[in-house]
Amino acid sequence: MNMTRKLAAVAGGVALTGGLLVGTAGSAGASPVTPQAAADCPSGYFCVWSGQNYTGHRQQVAGKNADLTKYSVFLSFKSWYNHGASCNFKWYSGKNYSGSSGIIPKGYKKSDSVSHYMKSNTWSC
Repeated sequence: MNMTRKLAAVAGGVALTGGLLVGTAGSAGASPVTPQAAADCPSGYFCVWSGQNYTGHRQQVAGKNADLTKYSVFLSFKSWYNHGASCNFKWYSGKNYSGSSGIIPKGYKKSDSVSHYMKSNTWSC
């Protein structure tokens, strides 16, 4: 599947909006490999899981991140949840906010059998 189609699948059916959340520096963390649920994603974070149905290795980010490639799960994930406090999550196919992009609305979560990836992010309010 080409990159544009993969990224379109991440944001499937989601409208684009403008604006960015600026201020706090990006941060990321990982949890151990255990069965989980979308509800395990902390408030204020965007979380991805390596497996379907919010299973496998989880990683999460808050703030802007110019390079998500240092966090392995962002290069191949099958479940995601935007548990952002008040904003939509904006992903990019390239590092440093480049390439294709899309918006995942606050509260949106999805799990499927296709592997997705993203390489940088901001927040859109």
